Amino acid sequence: MNKAITDGLVLTPPPFANGLDVWSRGDGTPGTATYDGYATAAFVPADQDFGGCLEVLKNREHAAPALHG
Repeated sequence: MNKAITDGLVLTPPPFANGLDVWSRGDGTPGTATYDGYATAAFVPADQDFGGCLEVLKNREHAAPALHG
């Protein structure tokens, strides 16, 4: 990447602890549903293996969080 293009951009996604309203349940495009208030997803602040993490109970074959932005 060119520094002039990426200078000032925040390319690191926000922590799950900041809220799940920016984490998409779909393809990550604006307007897709998020994990905020989703019944099978939750922020776990002290997971024994991962520290703070997003815990998702998958109920279909392909379910991966994507950042809205």
